Amino acid sequence: MEWAQQIIEQYGYWALFAGTFAEGEAVFIAAAALAAAGILEPWKVVVVAAIGAFIGHLFFFAIGRWRGMQIINSVEFLRTHHPKANKVLDHYAHWSVFIFQYLYGTRLVAAILFGCSSIEFWRFFLLQIVNCITWAIVIYTAGHFLGIAALQIIEHYGFIGLMVAIGIVAVIALLAWFGIHEYRLHHPQTEDEKDRDIK
Repeated sequence: MEWAQQIIEQYGYWALFAGTFAEGEAVFIAAAALAAAGILEPWKVVVVAAIGAFIGHLFFFAIGRWRGMQIINSVEFLRTHHPKANKVLDHYAHWSVFIFQYLYGTRLVAAILFGCSSIEFWRFFLLQIVNCITWAIVIYTAGHFLGIAALQIIEHYGFIGLMVAIGIVAVIALLAWFGIHEYRLHHPQTEDEKDRDIK
């Protein structure tokens, strides 16, 4: 176990940086849990995660500004809806930046779309500073308490108990996702409802 702890202590922060750069909440939560166990430093976990997410957002924003319009113009659906999306992103940028941060799987795509929009770079830059810091604190807090809970489960029920608990949570999450998917499949939105959602 000592060699494993040394590897985590030596490379854990680099793995955390890479994970948060590429939208890795799972890596961040794991790092926060390790911090709760005393293996990683809590303040370093928060700082590295915030920096990783921030640099990732700027990188994909730059891609959007560099080649984003070529991608949009090559796809009819994107080309048709880009003016409306651009208006929403620009007019409500201070809200959409924060909203996209917590929608898993959309953050990097959103950064590219922000790069394609008319939002000024420095406005995006400053919003992302606030966004990434608050996000890092929120996710770290959640991961920290999950780590404490995991340690308590291990103490009372061992690793098998922890695996069972993780399995139960995974099944619940899968059932919730399946239920939402089925609901949307059988209750599609009308065009008027979609317009109201955008507004």
